[in-house]
Amino acid sequence: MFYFIQGDLHVGYVVNSWEYLDTVMENYGKKHGFTIIKKRLLRHDDQSIKHRDFGCEFGGRHKPKKGVDINEHRDRKSKRQECPWKANFNCPKNSNNITLTTFNNCHNHVLLSNTEEYSTKYRCIPEDVLKEIQFFTENGNLPISIQRKLLKARFPTSSILDCDLTNAIQKFKVKPDEVHDASNLLKTLIQNKSNDPGWFVEFQLNDENRLTRLFWMSPSQIALWLEYHDVVLNDNTAKTNRYNMPLSLFLIVDNNTKSRLVAQSLVSDETVETYKWILECTKKATMTEPMVFVTDADPAMDAAVVQIYDTAYPIHCIFHISENLPKNLKAKLGNEYDSFVRDFFLCRNSLCEELFHQRWAKLIEKYPNANHYLMRALFPSRKSWARAFTSSMFTAGMQTTSRVEGYNNIIKRELAACSTLCDLESVLDARLKNEAQWNRFLNTVPSQIV
Repeated sequence: MFYFIQGDLHVGYVVNSWEYLDTVMENYGKKHGFTIIKKRLLRHDDQSIKHRDFGCEFGGRHKPKKGVDINEHRDRKSKRQECPWKANFNCPKNSNNITLTTFNNCHNHVLLSNTEEYSTKYRCIPEDVLKEIQFFTENGNLPISIQRKLLKARFPTSSILDCDLTNAIQKFKVKPDEVHDASNLLKTLIQNKSNDPGWFVEFQLNDENRLTRLFWMSPSQIALWLEYHDVVLNDNTAKTNRYNMPLSLFLIVDNNTKSRLVAQSLVSDETVETYKWILECTKKATMTEPMVFVTDADPAMDAAVVQIYDTAYPIHCIFHISENLPKNLKAKLGNEYDSFVRDFFLCRNSLCEELFHQRWAKLIEKYPNANHYLMRALFPSRKSWARAFTSSMFTAGMQTTSRVEGYNNIIKRELAACSTLCDLESVLDARLKNEAQWNRFLNTVPSQIV
């Protein structure tokens, strides 16, 4: 059954700003008993909005993300039921008129006048109520039944669903094994070092006795570094733990062309001093430096590399450079941007210095609007990304930090932003064991064939 509604929206409806349109659509949904959500967004070359799709929250088809292990499946229904309601708006370039071009004004579900009370878009526990829930949970560990009664007496006008109250309680609940998370991780690593002196563990605490820096390498990781330190890749990733401590990973490529994790560090910031401390730890642990060190062109890391590594040749990830080009130059160059990208990479891929400088001079002359960014951000570090300079170094084919990015993705599949440090260490340890197992298999296959 389809439900048609009467309203003010119609094909040809025009507004003058996207902000006002957001308000119009939200009020329209509330008035007619359903929730409107934003969907697809397209932009012009100058980054102004070109097209926006709106849909019903019950639109689309549910795509379950089920793993192999059936025990990890969640028996939960989805609210998505392919509701056909949609409204598409377009705004031509150099125009302020935003026009409704496609409008399907029907639903395949019942419309509810109290949609604001139940829709996830509008359900929000007030800040003062959250503070009460936090107090009850952290200091009294009160169950949901008691908290519901206390909150109803304390805030008689607030309506809180049980599912939202449960989620809030879980957010503030402190498990016994998480109170001393950092100390438990340090105990584990220090115990590993006492059992095997080949471990390298270094850490720093602040004035409040809180962990601010941690670096560790296992004996097998140190051995891999010593054997394959010709090319070392490094990158940081966030959202691997509840303390928002960036995770810094060091990878090498072994004789089977497989990525191997050789060092890891947790820090509280990403400053030059912190990066210097991390690099100093790698030197203390291995007594060697990388011959080629591939990074994402972070200025703080670049400054640290120059001060700590005496012989390492720095390589900047060309992918990160290409990602920064549209952010800094697309609006300035406009229609010339696509041709600029072709000319830039033609210059970058030059195999001799003389040809590189010739093409660079033409690039500067042809695109004057890009001069400031090119000369300030890229030219001083040209020896780290231009093929005319890097082609003389052994890089094992590495031009990007994509191996580290892929490694980060694998780790994050097992972790969440609320994971503990001990959870993170366990995931890394399991990954190292998996790598070692595959390495043993790959190294024994040839002998079995013979």
